Amino acid sequence: MPYGQAKEILEYAREFHRQVGSFYQQLADKAQSDRVKLLLDYMIRHEKHLERALEDYEQSITTKALNSWYQYTKDQRTFTPLDSLAYSEQMSVEDVIKVATTIDNCLIASYKGVADTTTSDEVREIFQNLLDMEEQEKHVKARVALGINDL
Repeated sequence: MPYGQAKEILEYAREFHRQVGSFYQQLADKAQSDRVKLLLDYMIRHEKHLERALEDYEQSITTKALNSWYQYTKDQRTFTPLDSLAYSEQMSVEDVIKVATTIDNCLIASYKGVADTTTSDEVREIFQNLLDMEEQEKHVKARVALGINDL
């Protein structure tokens, strides 16, 4: 099993949010539906917000906790590759919701894996907080998407 530091997974998660924002931008550039474009524009802004929130959160964590080493399995640090997600130019709002849910579930599983297996209380708290935040964000996105679908 490999070892890593808490700050590595935070950096990885920030980069993942950057990639997700770019992925949503690619979808928005090809989308044909105004509702889908509206939802994807929201998702792009939302991913930028999450990236900044992770940066701010990292600033509030002690250096000791960030530098804590933990042992993890590969699937705890594996975020689903975005290019494996199926999409088309004729995506519906429901299709975008499915893609976003897949991405959210990936982050949730990653954070949960670290929180469940670390021996450090500080690292567990960090990733439990991130897990809680990601679950809340998943619900917010779903409500926004349903609102856009009802337009």
